[in-house]
Amino acid sequence: MPPLIEINLLPSGGGAAARRPAARAGRGVSLPVAGADPRVAGLAAAALLLAVLGAFTFWRQGTQRGEVQAKVDHERQDSLRLSRTIALMKTIDSRKDTIEQKMAVIRNVDGRRYVWPHLLDEISRAVPPFTWLTRVAAIAAPPAPPAPPAAAAPGAAKADSGKAAADSAKGKLPPLPPPPPPPGFNLEGDAATTQALTRFMKNLEASPFIRDVALVTSEQTQTQGRTYLKFTLEARWEQPDSTLIETVPVVPVN
Repeated sequence: MPPLIEINLLPSGGGAAARRPAARAGRGVSLPVAGADPRVAGLAAAALLLAVLGAFTFWRQGTQRGEVQAKVDHERQDSLRLSRTIALMKTIDSRKDTIEQKMAVIRNVDGRRYVWPHLLDEISRAVPPFTWLTRVAAIAAPPAPPAPPAAAAPGAAKADSGKAAADSAKGKLPPLPPPPPPPGFNLEGDAATTQALTRFMKNLEASPFIRDVALVTSEQTQTQGRTYLKFTLEARWEQPDSTLIETVPVVPVN
């Protein structure tokens, strides 16, 4: 067979140019290379920068959210701890008030425990010669006047009753009543002379434990040819100054 002659009728370089777009289409999206359009390169760089900034912002917000949540949890724990401490302090204060009221009652009772021993001691010291006592009696203290009723609205009365119930539920004692008035007493006896009776009254007035000495009755009586005065005196207890009271231990200290 004779040899065949092949003639290329396409333009010069047409085959390579036709194959280049197909090769580029098969590669997919790619970054611009050197010598490409500057606008395309700028848009690609801006998109990349925006992506980096978005990722950094998302990461930063997540970190800040975690820090804020940790602070909130810490403050919540502190709030719970402080609420328990406040509740404990209120309980201690209520117990302290109750103890103080009980101590006030004890002091009031203890302060009047030695009233009559002091009175009898002072009376015995004040009796002069030629004077004899036949009776020492206490005077009943007058009843305290009732407190005037306070006109309050029904709502206020309900609130007060609710508050009183709450206080009693907490263990608080009601307010202490006012202290009773100083006790009074009567003295009955005989005196040989008027001077002896006068001296007895002056001695009573001079005592720091006795005040308001008054002569109630005085009657001259005669028995077995002897004349004397039968008298009745009235006086009251007086709280002396603390500097005039000397306390000594009950048990001797070696």
